[in-house]
Amino acid sequence: MTLQRMKRIAGVAALVALAVALNLLVWTQVFFSVSVLVPLALSAVMGIAWLVMTLLMLAEHSALEDRTLGGLNAVFSTTVFLGVCIVLYLLASAWDVSWDLTEEGRRELSSQTVQVLQAMNEEVQVICFFLQVDEELVAIARDKTLRFLEQAQRHTPLLNVEVLDPTVDRARLEAMNITHASVQGTIVIRAGDRQRVITLAGGSPRLEERDFTNALINVLRKTEPKVYFLTGHHERDILDEDEQQGGSILGNLLRGESYRVERFAIQISDPIPPADADIVVINNPQMDLHPVEIEALDAFISGGGRLLLLINPWRRAGANEQLRPYIRERFGIAIGDDIVITDQRANIWQSELTVDNAPFEDVEEGFMDFRGAFNRNHPITRTFDQTMLLQAVRSVTAANDKPEGVHVQELLRSTPDFWAETDTERLLETGQARRDPGERIGPIPLAASAILPVDPDASPKGYSDARVIVVGDADFAANANIIVPGHINFLLNTFAWMSESEDLIAIRPTGREAMPLLLSDTQRRNIAWAAIMLTVQATILVGLGVYMLRRRRQ
Repeated sequence: MTLQRMKRIAGVAALVALAVALNLLVWTQVFFSVSVLVPLALSAVMGIAWLVMTLLMLAEHSALEDRTLGGLNAVFSTTVFLGVCIVLYLLASAWDVSWDLTEEGRRELSSQTVQVLQAMNEEVQVICFFLQVDEELVAIARDKTLRFLEQAQRHTPLLNVEVLDPTVDRARLEAMNITHASVQGTIVIRAGDRQRVITLAGGSPRLEERDFTNALINVLRKTEPKVYFLTGHHERDILDEDEQQGGSILGNLLRGESYRVERFAIQISDPIPPADADIVVINNPQMDLHPVEIEALDAFISGGGRLLLLINPWRRAGANEQLRPYIRERFGIAIGDDIVITDQRANIWQSELTVDNAPFEDVEEGFMDFRGAFNRNHPITRTFDQTMLLQAVRSVTAANDKPEGVHVQELLRSTPDFWAETDTERLLETGQARRDPGERIGPIPLAASAILPVDPDASPKGYSDARVIVVGDADFAANANIIVPGHINFLLNTFAWMSESEDLIAIRPTGREAMPLLLSDTQRRNIAWAAIMLTVQATILVGLGVYMLRRRRQ
């Protein structure tokens, strides 16, 4: 066998052994293993043999041709390049860092979360209990939680994060009165002696922004405003979990933002509202209130109480109606005996409220106070940029004859294609309506607020004013409809304004389901091999094929 043939065999063997070693390295992801080191050593031996034989052949010819020198230079450069690649691969494998490029990982914090973080004036501890186990769901939950908390720490220096293993730091866990830690992770948020515990679970465990923000609000609040829902008039019940008409979701949302929620009824024989109430809610009453109940509510308001009235359109209530006349005379808010509808849409019952401004002609005075459907000057709707869908809504306007000292603002308005239909009996019975002369045309006010100055010394809570909000629709707060983000934010902003917690008025975070893609070890190796070695080797083979084809034709 000639030296030239032996050199060719050694070169081919070196390349084949190197390819086998690299493929096994990418597949096993373990450099110091027999399966990788043996073909790599064989490649090195064959490469050295090829180099020695090449030098011997050069010595025999006693000349160094430019072509041969170029070939040696290419071999040397390739060897150095492969060595650098191997070193970089080993460094990358040892560098424990990752990036979350999913939509969930790239999204910014909500305005409410940022607002709460920036308003913090005391230190908050976030203690994360994660098992130190080789379990993919636990690793995903830990990584996503820590990335989220790093993002939150950019907005405040008062958020301290600590990661512990519940099996190692069992004493810390028990000191917080936590008897059981979730396998997928447990987050404890503490401020002073107040704490909230968030347990991670499910198919995609991670710390949800809304859970974190609610827990943060709870531990930072020194008091829990008390919200009482009036009963006795077939109102929507906050304990009713019916998927359509129940009111349980509203109650849960309020509890999540550290409100204490209870029900109460005004006894005719002893008409005294709860002395510890901050806010009273009348949610979709089906019957009118008794005059004695009106007197009890008025006493509550006179002491700086706050009242929220969500009222659907009624059939005509008759001459002895109590609630609507009281609201008008006491607070300057006129609740129309009408239904706001349109004939420009397929569904005449639905009013869509957005921030988009349409071109209006002959606008009335004060129209520019609104940004689309929302009042740009009121704290509740000043920065509101979401859509609300109100169905079977009635008009709620500022009365012309407001009581002295009362400040009334209209909060929501319909678009101009609506009008206030006053023949509600025919509309409710037949579903048909037409606009008659004299009926008010859009934009129609649909909600209003009123502020009444009171004596702080006479207020059990020390408030300097009483606050009232009336919305001409109640169904948007039912379980079936409250899930619309615009409804949630409008309602919770309303409660924040009434409880003088305006730092909580913002757009709240929403949960996002983003199930992780869990791959087996074999699947991960397949993907890595296809992305690295298959692409490179296919490119080399195509290049060799082209080279051989061109060489034959020359």
